[in-house]
Amino acid sequence: MLLVDGRPAGVALEGLQLVDQFETENGYLLVTDYNDPWEELTVVTLLDAGLKPVAKKQLGRFFYVFPSRTFAAKRIDVDGDALVMQGSSPEEGRYRVEVRRSPAWLGARLKLRAAWFAS
Repeated sequence: MLLVDGRPAGVALEGLQLVDQFETENGYLLVTDYNDPWEELTVVTLLDAGLKPVAKKQLGRFFYVFPSRTFAAKRIDVDGDALVMQGSSPEEGRYRVEVRRSPAWLGARLKLRAAWFAS
């Protein structure tokens, strides 16, 4: 549950702990993870100015029950409007996460685009 000034904001985020947060012109990017060695996934959630979830992207992939490619962010850098997240080991590589406007039938929507790179 997301807290703002110590009070519940009515928003449930995926994951167990808030790793970092960034304010952008498109809203707020919140980075969470599971803080669990068996489920090392990082989740980036985009909230609008009213704290309504707009888009979400999981970094790492589940294969049946266990993640097939784990990812735990060790370092997060800002590159223009994108976040570049370095994994906690060379095998985890790095992700570049960008907010993109995509055309939709009823108008443009904001989406998160993630690209993975080997270290």
